[in-house]
Amino acid sequence: MTTPGVEPLKVGFLHEGLFPEGDAFHQSIGRALELRFDEALKRGEVDRPIQLIEGSGRGLPNGTAKAVQDAWLQLADAGALVILGPGKTDNAIAVKPLFEEFGIPTINYPGTTKSRGEYGFHYQLGALYEDGPMLVRAIKAQGLNSVAVVRDKSPVGNEYFEYFADACDRLGISMKADAKCSPIATDLSEQVALVNNSGADAVVYLGFGAVLVPLSRALRDASVDLPRFTTTAGLHFYSKTPEEKAILAGWIYVDMVDEENTVLQHMADEIKRRWGFESASTMFGCLYDMATLAVLGLSYASIYTPEGVKEGLDRIHHIPSALGGPGTVMGFGPYERTALKGPDYLVLRQMTPETTVRYRGSAIAP
Repeated sequence: MTTPGVEPLKVGFLHEGLFPEGDAFHQSIGRALELRFDEALKRGEVDRPIQLIEGSGRGLPNGTAKAVQDAWLQLADAGALVILGPGKTDNAIAVKPLFEEFGIPTINYPGTTKSRGEYGFHYQLGALYEDGPMLVRAIKAQGLNSVAVVRDKSPVGNEYFEYFADACDRLGISMKADAKCSPIATDLSEQVALVNNSGADAVVYLGFGAVLVPLSRALRDASVDLPRFTTTAGLHFYSKTPEEKAILAGWIYVDMVDEENTVLQHMADEIKRRWGFESASTMFGCLYDMATLAVLGLSYASIYTPEGVKEGLDRIHHIPSALGGPGTVMGFGPYERTALKGPDYLVLRQMTPETTVRYRGSAIAP
């Protein structure tokens, strides 16, 4: 039971251009947050309602770093005890000085390691340092010996490439081409020509993912029919039109959805029961998991202040997650800022013309 008239606990959500906003957010992916906050009150994990407050700034790569910094400051000024976001690497790097200066725990969800800090808690929606090596192992297992890389000229592309190239060296995969592109490019014909002339056994894209559709079109137009691999950039598949999904068919990529994960299934079943739509996808699972971390940070807090919630987050250990394979858990600790733990928190999937399926080492015809 809650005491009438108490102030709610404020959790901030930072919009940066990843999701629709306003009613469209609250009637779709925002339901994952609403569900978990409702569950927290019903289960007695918190002693008062949780209020979601939102800040909006069109961040990089299409917007500006200042816009997302201003949105973070808006949430801080509104009294957020913990902030969820940003999710893009460039924006997470941009707000790091703010959460360290103001001392407000911020659960961000990019792939970079550079978003972590004393107050920077990292939910790894993919990992720039693990996606690439995971792809190299899959390439090697398929009997391929060389790759042509297309990558963003950005912090995302650079960090991906660093770890990918190291793994290629270790496993004996030669790199026949390294073609860079703008992360918002629409014409990839020049990069595809380099791939086509390289003689590589496979093509690999490393970057944020906004160019995946034009890259796929350019590969099709040039009749380049090589095995193709990418990172969690492939998560963009879920938001594409049917025509775009058909163009993307064939990519093997890093995801975090496993149909056998019972937490993900619980979330999907509850959202289906309450609101009538399907939600067993990566971004719904990500928001549900981050809401769980925020709930437990509040529940374990010594006092309802940002500092108290930071201490509460440090006390989270071995909590089952919605994303990853069965057995994946979440938690933090003093100086430990990676949320997801377990050998299968990242999984490989392959795009088909309509959906994605688990990739287990054999190619699926597009």
